[in-house]
Amino acid sequence: MVTLEPVRKDAPWTWLKGAVEDMKAAPTVSLGYGLMFTLVGLAITLGMWAAGLGGFVPVLIGGFALVAPSFAIGIYRISQMRDRGETPRLLDFWRINPSKLTQLGLLSVLLFVFFLAWARLAQFLFAMMAGNDADFRVETLQNFLFTDPSGVLLLVIGTAVGAALAFVAFMVSAISFPMLIGQDVDAVTAVVASVKAVTSNFGTMATWALIIAVTTAVGAAVFLVGLAVTFPLIAHASWRAYKDFDPKPKPSAAELEAREA
Repeated sequence: MVTLEPVRKDAPWTWLKGAVEDMKAAPTVSLGYGLMFTLVGLAITLGMWAAGLGGFVPVLIGGFALVAPSFAIGIYRISQMRDRGETPRLLDFWRINPSKLTQLGLLSVLLFVFFLAWARLAQFLFAMMAGNDADFRVETLQNFLFTDPSGVLLLVIGTAVGAALAFVAFMVSAISFPMLIGQDVDAVTAVVASVKAVTSNFGTMATWALIIAVTTAVGAAVFLVGLAVTFPLIAHASWRAYKDFDPKPKPSAAELEAREA
């Protein structure tokens, strides 16, 4: 259904280099998107902390990695416009062809389902391990996770489950959102291309997934402030990955017959 160009094993580093160049070309717009989402994240974090749910913040940060591609549409547009030789502007997101918004929305809903699954699994595992002592306050949660055997087991199981779910989401979204921005295709075709890119270049894409995880963790480590830089960096690099793979949908039998006619 989709053909891909071969990529080098060290391609992720080339994508990051291209991302840095994109950010240098439009620093105000690119970092503006990053800062906007950082401020939203900080507001949500402070709200949960005030509500006594601060211990649930790491779960939300992990969940952010699942849905981040759907929030990076404007950043993909910056890279796209730069490739065209145009000057990126902050509200260029709204200039997307309306026909693409439906497909982008469908794919965003799919990622949101992954996010809900992760949040519910985390809540279920914590309630199961902690029993009647379940408490999402930071002090209680830290004590439980690092001093109680059940807490340590929860940490191991939760990390493994979260990593597996994150990788499935990564397969779905690695290049699908940029492809929907760059080509006139449907969400199914974009997802097929993304999954194929990961499975046919597993070592390279596993490295890329690890880089994304580490970069996101580093960005979130200092009260989420680093995400103002790391979020647009990864988004720009994802566009570079899409361009490197250069996915091309194969024409259907009906299309081939129409061309011959």
